[in-house]
This record gives sequence, structure tokens and C-alpha cells, in this order.
Amino acid sequence: MKRKIIIVLIYSVIFVAGYLGTGILLHYIKPEVKMLPRFMENMLDDDATWEVKEPEIQDVSFLEYQLFGLTETDSTEQIIFTTEYSEQHGIFCFRGNPQRNNPVRGNLKGKPTSFRLDWIFETATNGGGTWGGGSGWTGQPLVIQWPQNTKEKLFGSTPDFLNQTNNKEVIVGSLCGNIYFLDWEKGIPTRPHLSINNPIKGTVSVDPRMNGLLIVGQGIPSDSLRFGSYIFNMFTGREVYFRSGLDPTAYRGWGAFDSNSLIDPKSGYWFHPAENGQIYKAKIGKDVSTGSTQRLTLTKPTKFNFNVQGKREHGLEASMAAWNNLGYFGDNSGNVFCLDLMTMRPIWYFDNLDDTDASMVLDLQENNHPYLYIGNEVDKQGETGMAYIRKLDATTGKELWKVGRECAATTLNGRINSGGVLATVLPGKEKAKNLVFGIFSRTNNSFAGEFVALNKITGKEVYKIKLPNYSWASPIALYTKSGDCYLFFTDVFGNVYLADGLTGKILHQEHYGVVWESSPVAWNNRIVVGARGNKIYSFVIE
Repeated sequence: MKRKIIIVLIYSVIFVAGYLGTGILLHYIKPEVKMLPRFMENMLDDDATWEVKEPEIQDVSFLEYQLFGLTETDSTEQIIFTTEYSEQHGIFCFRGNPQRNNPVRGNLKGKPTSFRLDWIFETATNGGGTWGGGSGWTGQPLVIQWPQNTKEKLFGSTPDFLNQTNNKEVIVGSLCGNIYFLDWEKGIPTRPHLSINNPIKGTVSVDPRMNGLLIVGQGIPSDSLRFGSYIFNMFTGREVYFRSGLDPTAYRGWGAFDSNSLIDPKSGYWFHPAENGQIYKAKIGKDVSTGSTQRLTLTKPTKFNFNVQGKREHGLEASMAAWNNLGYFGDNSGNVFCLDLMTMRPIWYFDNLDDTDASMVLDLQENNHPYLYIGNEVDKQGETGMAYIRKLDATTGKELWKVGRECAATTLNGRINSGGVLATVLPGKEKAKNLVFGIFSRTNNSFAGEFVALNKITGKEVYKIKLPNYSWASPIALYTKSGDCYLFFTDVFGNVYLADGLTGKILHQEHYGVVWESSPVAWNNRIVVGARGNKIYSFVIE
């Protein structure tokens, strides 16, 4: 018996050593193959991938820029945005991480065939005003699984929420001006809503350090003289900071903050692009008050202010992507550029042709090299023009490929209804790791849309799905434990789709009498997404 145990132990050691050795070897010579546990892959990546980068500065003469308040921040303090954004606890920002490429947590329980509507939550409607309630573009919910000790600090939590073990909470900003907190499984309030009394169009952010801070950008001035961004302390239920977007140093007198902000979890630096054309950087202290007194440590902001000759449409609505100390931005004139977030100095510049509202998306590919996916609208070009999905080298700004469609834009109710690419591009993973997904809106001078799957390396079209109606909402990809990929997306005239991510085959489709503009999130088989009007919906994949 003793001899058998020794033999089993010897063979076990040989197997483990062989497994680890093979995994480590493949990590370096064929990085797309991931056979080691994720934490080991991350450990092997850390030294090379997550460190301060100093790429060669390209031609940035197109950018005439100024820096205000640079002395208020330490330009030598390291800023390193990794994929880790408290992701084990949920989704704290638009598209789930600083690279804007992970809006889903968990895995599907099996091969899906359909979905069903599970719950609906009704928001207020802003007194029946123009914007109503529900949520619009981008309007993505957050979902956070609070540690029990943190959950108990949250202001006004219901006994039902405090006593449950699940702890998952939806946080969503609404066009009615309220921020709602809902039970992930039931769709009922977990605590009292907060409000800025003005429409919220973008996605709210929660500090990934889980210190109770909630950041909200205002979309439209409505019932108050204030127009800007807000910070709430969720431990006390109080507003603790307001930044006016009507800034005298800005080129544009429009104070909205539709762009979703990011906070570096280690340094505490907060970055928030604004529709006044400036990018704000400030440092937020980690600890905040849980009692009756206000405690928030926040430095005066450094502001990056820029102008490009011949491109006068200032304003940043797209959400920045960040990788290490580099940030990626796109604006209303089609200016796309990379900043060193430590020094706030530009690294490279790219002309993206037209208004760039779809958020920047960064994807690490061969040898963990970063690539950027961007898209442009048809807006400044006129009633018709070209929209492109492009792949850039994120270290140089060099275009590697582009795929285009002719799209349309019209004026509806006094506002431009843009065509082109407004949905954020989605890089595939697992068995879809060679694909990148995107949506073109208002193709062929119509209200139709087109969902495309492209080869990441070549840009060649793998398949397309013709949509009867256009879509501004970003798609999500759901994966089984074996790596099979399934797509969930919507269109603006009420259709909801579930498709096979490798073939584009529609598995299930249903129509609802709502306008879908908001981007969804998912955890395992549950999806939550808002609609224009006054409702937030939750679907279950079956």
C-alpha cells in the first residue's frame, strides 16, 4: 500500500510539473493559448504588461494644447490602469473595465436557445418632460456584489437586502435625474434613490476601491442652474462634490458629462472627459465619511485643454480607455489621441473623420501588445457619409485596417439623428478571440442597421447580420465555460436578439414596444438593460 501511495505521488508531481511547465512555455511562445489558471497568467503578465509605458512621441502638431493647474498633481506619481477594476466584485464603469472591453461577469450555465423577460422596474418620468425616465444612450447599468461589511455601511439599505447573501445590486442613472439602486435578482429597490434633478444620459461610475463614492455626469440642463458632474457618498446618501462644466477656461460653453469617468485604484487619480472640450484630472482620497460629517479629500483639477486647426466642434462624449499610464480619447470633431496620464502630455494623434461618440476600446493581442478599436458617426459629413470601424496600434496611433459602410444622418425634432458607429466595438474572447464585433447604424440611407463580425488581424468580414432597424446600443458577448460565444444586442425600434457569436445565426428574437438605446450588462445568465420611457428590464438567458 505504501509503495502505491509513493508511486501515485511521484506521478502526480510529474503531471503537475509538466502541466505548469507546458503552460508557462505556451504563455510566452503562443500567448493566445491560455491553459494556466487566470491568476497565474496574470502573474506572468504583470512585469511586462502592467508598468509605466514611455512610447515614442509621434507627430502631435495637430494638437494645440494647454495645461491648467498642472502643479496641483504629481506628474511623477505612477498611474497604472490594469484589467483589474474590482472586477471580482462586479461592473463599476462603462463596459466593465478601463479598457472598455468586459461588460459581462461569469459564464452561461449551458448552451442557450432563448431568453425570457424576468422583471421590470419603473422609474420616474421627470414630470412627463421631453426626456422622460428610463435610460438612454449610453445608460448602462452597473452591478456590484458588495462584501457584507461594505453593504452594511450603505445608506438606507432595506432589511431584505441587508439579510440576503447574494449582495448583488444594480446601480443605474435615469433620464428622470435619479440614480436607482435595485436588487439584481428581483428588480426591487435596495435603498432610496439619489437625484441630481437633471437628466442623466451617460453611465454612472463607482469608485473601484469600494469606498462608497458614486460619480454621476449630467446630460442636459433642466430644472437647476447647475450643469456638470457630481460625486455622492453612498454611505451617507449625500452629495459631496460638484464640478461645473461651464468652465471659463474651456473653448465650449456646454457643461455636460456624458463620458464615463475612471479612477486609478492605486493612486486615486480620477479622469473625467467633458463636453466642454476639456479632460479633468484630480486625486481623490481613498477614505470617506460614514457618519454625519462630510469627509472627501480631492485635489484641484489639472485640465487638458486642446484645439485642432479646422476642427472647431469641441466636446468629448466617448468614454476614454486606459492602459497602464496611457489614456485614449475621441471627440466631436473626430480627433482621437493618446495622453500620458501622468504628465498629461499627448503621445500621438489620429484623424477619425467625423464625430467620435463610440467609446475607445483597447484589446491586448499577440505578445500582449495593445490595439485600439474606434468608430465614427455620420454627422459633420452631412446627410450621408462614410462610417468606419478602425483598428489602430495603441502605442503609435498607426491605422492597421478599416471597414466602412455608407450611412445616413437626418434632423429629427430639431436634433441630429446620427448614423454610423455609435455602439461601442466589442472584441471577442475565448473561441471568438479572433473576432471583433460592431454595429453600423442607418446604412444605405435608411433606418436599417448592420451587425458585423470582423477578423481582428485582417479586418476581413467573417459574417454580417442585416438588421431591419439601426442600433446605438453596445452589444455584449456571453460565454459558456467551454468558451462558446453568444451575442445579445438590441435595436432602437424594440427588437432584442440572441445570436451565435461564431456564425451570426439568430437563435431567438423578440419585439418590445420600447426604444432601446442603453447598453446592457450581464452576470451569468441574467442581463439588465434600460429603455427610453420609464423602465429598466431584466432578461434571463435560457
